[in-house]
Amino acid sequence: MGRVLVDAAARAGLAVAMFAIAAGANAADWEVDVDARLVSSVGERSITNGGLGTLRYDDTQSGLRLGRARFALSQALGQVWSLKLDASAWADHDRNPVDLTEAYLQFRPYPFAGYRFRLKAGAFYAPVSLENRAAGWESPYTLSYSAINTWLAQELRTIGAEGQIDWLGTRTGHGFDLALTGGVFGWNDPAGVVIANRGFSLSDRQTTLFGRVGASNSSPLQSMELFHEIDHRAGYYAGIEARYFDRVVFRALHYDNRGDPEAFDAAIHAFAWDTHFNSLGLRAESNAGWTAIVQYLDGETAIAPGSGYLGWPFKARFALISRQIRNHRISVRYDSFAVDSESTEGGGAQRGHAWTAAYVFEPDTHWRVTLEWLRVTSDSANRALDLGVSPVATETQLQLSVRFALGTFAR
Repeated sequence: MGRVLVDAAARAGLAVAMFAIAAGANAADWEVDVDARLVSSVGERSITNGGLGTLRYDDTQSGLRLGRARFALSQALGQVWSLKLDASAWADHDRNPVDLTEAYLQFRPYPFAGYRFRLKAGAFYAPVSLENRAAGWESPYTLSYSAINTWLAQELRTIGAEGQIDWLGTRTGHGFDLALTGGVFGWNDPAGVVIANRGFSLSDRQTTLFGRVGASNSSPLQSMELFHEIDHRAGYYAGIEARYFDRVVFRALHYDNRGDPEAFDAAIHAFAWDTHFNSLGLRAESNAGWTAIVQYLDGETAIAPGSGYLGWPFKARFALISRQIRNHRISVRYDSFAVDSESTEGGGAQRGHAWTAAYVFEPDTHWRVTLEWLRVTSDSANRALDLGVSPVATETQLQLSVRFALGTFAR
C-alpha cells in the first residue's frame, strides 16, 4: 500500500508540473494535495469492489490507504475568462490512474447596475450541494459526504453550459442577494443506474469523467460508465438561491436529464435512464462558529426495456451541525435515505440511515488532520437478489486522515 501511495503522489505531482509548464510560470493558480488515511472498516463488500456496501471501504480494505491525490489549476484568460481543471488519483484500480473530475471555462464579467452574470461551459457539478463547498468539491466538515452528495459525486456531472445571474441586493442597501441559475447538458444519460442497482451510500469517492463506478471484474454487479450520450436529448436544471448577509443560504433546484427510457446503446450495453429530482436546502452560520445544514432530495429514475416501464422513486435527507473554534472543528450529521421499487421482485428497494461524527484540526493552510466515525444501517433487497446475502447490514468505518497541500491556493 505504501508503494501505491508513493506512485499516486508521483503521478499527481507530474501532472501538476505539466499543467504549470503549459500555463506558463506565475500565470496560473495551482494546488496539489495528498490525503493519506488509516482505515478500520467493518462493512459489506464496497462499490469499488463490486459489492453493495454503503461505505467507501469494506472490511478487506482496512489499513493504510490513499484517500485522494489531487491537483488543480485555475488559469486566467484575460480579465473575465478563466480555465479551471481538477484531477485526482484514487488508487482503486479505475480505468485511468489519474483522471479529471471537473474541467470548464468560466466567463465572469464585472458587475453592472447591481447585477452579476456568470457563464460556465465544460464539465462541472450542478449547484445542488450546500455541504461540499471546499476546493475539489470536498466537504470542510467531514471526510465522507452525505448520502445526497455521495450520489451526486457518483452519478451526476453537468457536461454542457450553465448560466447564473445575481441580484446584488447587499450592494444596494438590502440584506440579501438573489440568484437564478439554469443549465443545459448532455452525456449523462446513464445517471440513475447506481440508485436502482446499488442504492445510496456514504463516501467521498468522486467518479471521474472517463472513469467508472464499480469493479471491472465484479459479477454479477458489473462496473458502470456514467458520462455517455444515448438518446441525443438535452437535459436541464433550473434553480434559485437566496443569501442573507452570507450567513444564511437557501437553495432550491429542479433537475431533469430528459432521458428516453427506451433508448439503448449496444456499444456500452446501457439504457438511457429517465432521472429527475427536486432539491431543497438551507445553510446557516453564526458569528460564534456554528454551522447548521439541512437538505432534502426527492426524485425518480426509470428505464423501459422490452418487459415494460420500471421506476425507482428515491429520496434522501440529512441534517448537519458543526462548530469551529479557531483551527478546530467538530461536526455531527444524520442521514436517512430510501429507494422504492416498481419491479415485481422489489429489486433495488432500499431503506437506511447513518450517523457521522468528525473532528478536523487545521494547524495551517498546508496541513489538515481529520478523525471520522461513520455508522450506516441499511436494508437492501439487491443484497439478497444479486449476492445471496442478508439484505440487512450495519456497517462501521473509522478513518484517520492526514492531508498535505502545496500551491498558490494553499498559501
